[in-house]
Amino acid sequence: MRKNIVESFVMDSKSEADAYLNGLFKDDKYRSIDEVLIRAEKYIRDPNIKKYFIAKAKEMLQDLR
Repeated sequence: MRKNIVESFVMDSKSEADAYLNGLFKDDKYRSIDEVLIRAEKYIRDPNIKKYFIAKAKEMLQDLR
């Protein structure tokens, strides 16, 4: 018997991080560094990808102002 296993979402590449940020920042209510930090902690395990995600988010937020 085959069991369906649902794994939680994880970002494990820079391209996934970029796509996620582009989607996240389409909605004004999610355009904050606090939101980014929460999601980085929740969805990214690799410290290098997490660092990239946060830096990229800061850059994008600066450009949106």
